[in-house]
Amino acid sequence: MEANPILMAKITVSVVIGGFIVLLMQLYNLLVLKPKLLRAKLQRQGIRGPSPSFFFGNIPEMKRIQLQVHSTPKTTATKEYGCPDAITHYWPSTLFPHLEQWRNEYGPIFLYSSGNIQLLYITDPEMVKKISLCTSLSLGKPAYLSKDRGPLLGQGILSSNGPIWAHQRKIIAPELYIDKVKVNLTYKVKICNVIL
Repeated sequence: MEANPILMAKITVSVVIGGFIVLLMQLYNLLVLKPKLLRAKLQRQGIRGPSPSFFFGNIPEMKRIQLQVHSTPKTTATKEYGCPDAITHYWPSTLFPHLEQWRNEYGPIFLYSSGNIQLLYITDPEMVKKISLCTSLSLGKPAYLSKDRGPLLGQGILSSNGPIWAHQRKIIAPELYIDKVKVNLTYKVKICNVIL
């Protein structure tokens, strides 16, 4: 009779340790193995990119490049326009200097990671055309936008996929026709002049 509580304690400890080991294996699979396998698959196809750190991916390198760019004096606008307060309209290199640097280093198609999420960066217009011809309606939006942030973002064009996205696109497309944009442009210019 006294062996029963000891036996139950051993079984409980074994189950807890087994559950902990299974949890560790699942976390390893999710955080390490899947991103490495995806990265290796894309590298076999010739897509290279900066090597990520274990947990944070390329985020520390992104921060380092942004600090480096923002700490250097801004002389390009001064040289180009002769005015120290000149505004340049090439904003991607200001907001995302890491993408600009990696594009120059790895070419128009490269791979980088944000944590354990692998991101494919494409600036080749022909490749973008080929991707846009894909008829799959689930292409483009990550699942976390609709699942995790669904209550915040709703089911609009920014967070939806599939038939919902197609319906949203049909609704908004007429507003983006060139004729309507030209008509609204004069109003936007007037408002911007008032603001500036």
